[in-house]
Amino acid sequence: MYPEKKFAIVKFQSETLSFEEAERINNEYKLDKDYSKIQYLLIIIDKKCVPLFNPSDLKNLADSYNNAFQTNNHKTIVWLVAAPLVTAFTHLFVLHTKDNSLYCSTITKAYELLRAPIEFANFKQLINNLKK
Repeated sequence: MYPEKKFAIVKFQSETLSFEEAERINNEYKLDKDYSKIQYLLIIIDKKCVPLFNPSDLKNLADSYNNAFQTNNHKTIVWLVAAPLVTAFTHLFVLHTKDNSLYCSTITKAYELLRAPIEFANFKQLINNLKK
């Protein structure tokens, strides 16, 4: 999280993603002390990450995702996906989320959709820092 920039990145980078793991990551993010300071959220799902839950579980996961433990000040949420299966799951998931959730497949498009007050070079650097 980068509360001074009102920006956060959540990255799913394991090879598989269970319902329980997705819910755990969601809860950890929402319990962070800086959660209510975030207005722009980028969620990255690694192209190697394979969802291990059924499409029928997406509604329950979306319900959990839509439940905020603190004040939610998110203006825009962008899901950055790069693999066909993850893209399909994300599309179905976003249908059940609030209106400010979008998805795309490139960093450039994610930056455009977020419209966060961050320079593009800084945006890319923050993403690249996650890989270290």
